[in-house]
Amino acid sequence: MVGITTLGLMLLAPAAPVPAQPAVPVPKADRFRAQEFARIVYNAADQVAFRYARPVEVKELIEAAIKGLYDECGATVPDRVTQALRDTSGHELLNVLVDVRLLLADQPALRGPRALVAAMNGFRQATEPACQLASPRANAFASIDMDFGVGIELEGVSGNPWLVYQVEYKTALGYYSTTGWLEQAPRAEAIPAPAGSLWRVKRVIPDSPAQKAGIKPDDIITHLNRTEITADNANKLFGQFALPPRMIDPQTGLDIVPDRVLSFRRAGAKPFTVKLKGEAYTPASAFGATRTPEDKWECLLDRANKIGYIRLGAVESGLDTKVGEMLADLDRKGCRALILDLRWCPGGYVDPGVRIAGLFLPNNAPIAQMKYRNPQWAGSETEYRNTFGPARPPTYPLVVLVGNETTGGGELIAAALRDNNRCVLMGQRTVGRASIQHVVDAGFGGLNFKVTTGESFRPNGKSRQRKPDSGPTDDWGLKPDEGLEVPVTRDKSAELRRWADLHALRPFDSTEGLDFDDPALDPYRHKALDYLRKKLGKPSK
Repeated sequence: MVGITTLGLMLLAPAAPVPAQPAVPVPKADRFRAQEFARIVYNAADQVAFRYARPVEVKELIEAAIKGLYDECGATVPDRVTQALRDTSGHELLNVLVDVRLLLADQPALRGPRALVAAMNGFRQATEPACQLASPRANAFASIDMDFGVGIELEGVSGNPWLVYQVEYKTALGYYSTTGWLEQAPRAEAIPAPAGSLWRVKRVIPDSPAQKAGIKPDDIITHLNRTEITADNANKLFGQFALPPRMIDPQTGLDIVPDRVLSFRRAGAKPFTVKLKGEAYTPASAFGATRTPEDKWECLLDRANKIGYIRLGAVESGLDTKVGEMLADLDRKGCRALILDLRWCPGGYVDPGVRIAGLFLPNNAPIAQMKYRNPQWAGSETEYRNTFGPARPPTYPLVVLVGNETTGGGELIAAALRDNNRCVLMGQRTVGRASIQHVVDAGFGGLNFKVTTGESFRPNGKSRQRKPDSGPTDDWGLKPDEGLEVPVTRDKSAELRRWADLHALRPFDSTEGLDFDDPALDPYRHKALDYLRKKLGKPSK
């Protein structure tokens, strides 16, 4: 294949006929590192091509990776590079990757691991947006990107900035090599913190040490271990907070997360300091109506009419056990109807989602169909039926609340219950995401790559997936039953979610009243209660 390094610095210029340029001299060391980069990207493309839910060629993924590199630089792929890709196939694509990486060697946007991140996330252009790099912590729980081991997510500490920071910082500490980089690793304290110098809490994970300490979204961390966070020391302190030197428990072999003393500033309140213990915890994903003095959820929303309420967050491993316990408690209290709230369920793991649906369905009821391009690799059956549910599932009236944030596993549960005529759907149309994903080793920095390996279908065989060209009249997602739509604005939906989040975070011993305590202020629950009271023959309140 003819090399394309003769383009030199002309690559970033507007595409136009130019006279031939002399070859740009490239140090042998740089070419060797560019070859390492190309091998990492090519191997990842090979894995994605083998596993992706629909046929995709390695060449298409390499083209997408190169476009990802140019997009990151704010430039378009030059015609000559495009032509080189057209004329190349097989392992010769490695040479194109090498040349392109060298031609973009001086681009700040591609320094260090950024080029690998941009190239691999470029695969999305040949597959779908859900195919992307992921932090290892995100694979431990479906609901967590990075919580620092204590249940706090900070603004700015997510997505590509966080991925790049992790790789750079851990490489600086010696955990990983600079394989695939053109540059040397910077000093750890010189790496800019993605949170900046103002560490604002974006989210608190329910049932985490942070939640139990009363920390709330929008709180600002002012001190770490009694040291004030300033513009001068923020980078150094963030590294200590986010990725402290690794410690291993000799008994379990698991990472030990150190305790941290954090001071906070909160609008309208006095500054406060808490000590957060670095202890293992499981995020809460099932919530009821109120917390009891025993720090459990009371799930009767309407005590007079015995109407229960359970809200689900991310579908984590073990969530089905928690929901089963809630249903058993409702049964003991004589529950006569139930509202299952999936409005903000972002999906998660397939198996617990299947088992949650099975808690309401008879034995052998169809729950979902899974279709893989490569069933042998997926190692899973193509049809799920209920084999985990109770011997006598509840038969009382059931309303399932759905909305424009109900995604993936939440849609799977709702579809299984609706297609088996076990519930009515109330609310708004769901997202329409039915992809099944697995993770593969990205080949650098301890990161993983999430690959869509199949699609989940409704029990009735219909697709839930919203395609790029799907219109509002096409069949995707789940729609509420006729007459049960709840028309609310996006602003109101966002407000309701904020209320629900604060409701889940309120400590059990708090006497603070919250808006989400009153279902009359929530158009969805108000309509659901009205519907169920009429079903039960009781007057509406």
